[in-house]
Amino acid sequence: MFIHRVSTLIISAAFVVLPSCGGGGSDGFSPPAPPAPNTAALPITAVNAQDITAAVLEAVTSTVDIVSIVDVIGLPLITTANQGLAKALAADLFAEITACDTGEVTTTWNDADNNLVISTGDTFDILFDVCFIAEVGATLDGASSLTNMVVTGDPFIQIVPWSLATRLGFDDLSATDSADTVIIDGNLDLVLSSDDNVVVDFSIATNSLTAQQSGISETLSAFVVTETLDLNTLTQVISTSGTLTSTELEGSVTFETLEDFMVMGDDNPSSGQLLISDSSSSVLITVLDNLSVQLDIDLDLNGTIDETIVVTWAALDIG
Repeated sequence: MFIHRVSTLIISAAFVVLPSCGGGGSDGFSPPAPPAPNTAALPITAVNAQDITAAVLEAVTSTVDIVSIVDVIGLPLITTANQGLAKALAADLFAEITACDTGEVTTTWNDADNNLVISTGDTFDILFDVCFIAEVGATLDGASSLTNMVVTGDPFIQIVPWSLATRLGFDDLSATDSADTVIIDGNLDLVLSSDDNVVVDFSIATNSLTAQQSGISETLSAFVVTETLDLNTLTQVISTSGTLTSTELEGSVTFETLEDFMVMGDDNPSSGQLLISDSSSSVLITVLDNLSVQLDIDLDLNGTIDETIVVTWAALDIG
């Protein structure tokens, strides 16, 4: 399986299971077995299409987890999908994130106009110093920041219309749990807005965001995910595009939403299409319903589907 989530507070970059050693011999010496082939390496085939699909969807949804780490200002609303594309995160993360059980986090607020209100031009520097959060069993260490802030109206008490835009920066920000450590570098541009507190528009974008784990590296670039959330009907409309570069993929794939994903509540998407491709192959993901998706694989980009696979959202194991 491609995905290993270190913590729900940090990016869940996609990785192939590392080759294991084993073997046997009658003379009592057991030499290591040759490394297992990297079945997830490009190009896209019927063997690796499910893993590559999971990797891309996990990378997309992971960006919301990253935003939650540095929500020291109480963002009005952060939502995206759970198990593929639907997850709702609470708006009052300030207390949760800044309360270390051991270690500490230091937040420095540059109040640009000295009005004691978060407003356009303000910046924040956040330094986690071996900050252990017992609730999730994770330790955060490193630096992050909020810059390029533009505020209209009052997004914090949500007097409409309101909007908030900011850039979240990460400088060797790490999260460690009992299994492993992930290190993040790069930035995310966040925009939130609403005209009526019923429909909320939300987007995350990056020119470059890199996650490293156990010597393996993943980078999102030219990336954007947008969502429109209707709080009355509890429906989400989600679209995404970008490039995922992975040392385990041994290359890059681009992805683009051809039909918006539709999500009801915290269920799996019930419709939508996403095309993933490299320089010589592609897989078209079509959501059949909230239980399963269809993967149509074009082995040589000639426009003809060579293989079709139907898998469940549970098998993709996103989030």
